[in-house]
Amino acid sequence: MSAFGLDPSNFDPENLDRVVQEAEQTMKRLASVEGELAHVRGTATGADDMISVVTDGNGRLERLDLDPRTRRLETHVLAEELLKTIHAAQDDGERRTRELVGEALGGVGLPHGGFDPAEMERRLTEAAESFDHAMEWQTARLRASGAE
Repeated sequence: MSAFGLDPSNFDPENLDRVVQEAEQTMKRLASVEGELAHVRGTATGADDMISVVTDGNGRLERLDLDPRTRRLETHVLAEELLKTIHAAQDDGERRTRELVGEALGGVGLPHGGFDPAEMERRLTEAAESFDHAMEWQTARLRASGAE
């Protein structure tokens, strides 16, 4: 059985229709949040609100605000606080992205670590191969029964 609910040994056209319908609905939901994903931002503050950070949806630093009081911090403390705050903003953006995609996928969400294009390609390839196998198996079954 594939991850998409197709079992070639127990093929039922209704299952295929259901999988296709679910895939179409998922693609529509993903398309609807695509614009929202472009506007995802991660935010965080640190060092007693002396540091404020905004990152884009890819985790890139968009804005860094330092309160003048940060000049009183030792450089190694400031560096540590900057890194902690930037990482917190990146984590916040990743969480927001996972939530949006999770809603679009009906609660499935993204794995921790974000979207992995290679993993998505692997899963789509698996689904296509499973579908091809199911169609080959069904065609062979129909030929054997003389129903073709």
